[in-house]
Amino acid sequence: MTAEELEGYFTGINLPSQVDIDSGVTIVDVPLFIESHLNYIKANDGKKGTEVYYDRLNRLVAFMESNKEQEA
Repeated sequence: MTAEELEGYFTGINLPSQVDIDSGVTIVDVPLFIESHLNYIKANDGKKGTEVYYDRLNRLVAFMESNKEQEA
């Protein structure tokens, strides 16, 4: 997903307060996590260091999608 797609995905949805996106990786403030990661990606567009930020955001998307399927 692009930064714009990620931003659109997270806009207007209910976010959990805390998420474990991987073993030993806990997001304790999900809205702040999303905001800070998107800001970093936008400020450093095209640079190699943004890959890990995209990866974490995509893991959060996967977590959210997995929870949608479990609730259905």
